[in-house]
Amino acid sequence: MNRWLIWSAIVIVWTVALEYPIPDPEPNSTGEFVFAYKYLIGKSMHVGVYALLAGLSAWVPVPTRFRWVMMFVLMLHAWGTEMLQLALEDWCNRGGSLSDVGFDIIGIVLGTAASWKWWSRE
Repeated sequence: MNRWLIWSAIVIVWTVALEYPIPDPEPNSTGEFVFAYKYLIGKSMHVGVYALLAGLSAWVPVPTRFRWVMMFVLMLHAWGTEMLQLALEDWCNRGGSLSDVGFDIIGIVLGTAASWKWWSRE
């Protein structure tokens, strides 16, 4: 399967997941765990998925001198999805946040560091 196709599919699925409406669980429902740990789980997902995307970005066939563009695309995606959440706040029951963009960038840095040998290869 084409590496670009795999990378694009993950970006699309993550984008939809970030914009999909998720109602807040009621405090006395089975979602108490999610309600109590929503912040921790959400921020961990931001860091983890963007780390994965950064690692996969090193895997797609891009000339070494243009790999920085992949980082820019990921950072633009992080910012863009948060701005879209702000624009669709009433529909998706989410609010965009610059702190989420910060967590995304932490994930990009960690993913790049973990896959550095692929980022720096010719």
